[in-house]
Amino acid sequence: MIRDFKEIIVAFFLGAIILTIASCGGNTITDPSEVVFPDSNISYKSHVLPLLSLSCAYIGCHNDESAAGNLRLTYYVAMFQHAGLIIPFKPDNSVLIQTIEGTLPHKATYRQDFNANQKKGMRQWVLEGAKDN
Repeated sequence: MIRDFKEIIVAFFLGAIILTIASCGGNTITDPSEVVFPDSNISYKSHVLPLLSLSCAYIGCHNDESAAGNLRLTYYVAMFQHAGLIIPFKPDNSVLIQTIEGTLPHKATYRQDFNANQKKGMRQWVLEGAKDN
């Protein structure tokens, strides 16, 4: 019986180790080019925030410490404290979309240009109401 108990404990710890290693897998996005938007149902948490965090909200630009232009792109509410940055359902009137698409000049350079999928995805997010989802 003691042997069975030891086998159970060993199996439990091996299982825990395997789950821990598996959970450390490649779900973390570290490069803006890895952010891919679907055609609809854009998620702020899964698409918009990772893209803005990696492309715009870093030291020297639009993070909480630097807040270039008094603009923070680190969390949802902060983006709506800057008048006109995002106007839900109206991407053509939203400064963020105009900047991303290049129709409005931006003083600094991005870490990486936004690709066509990201531009379309950000526009679609605003068209869908710029939800905090």
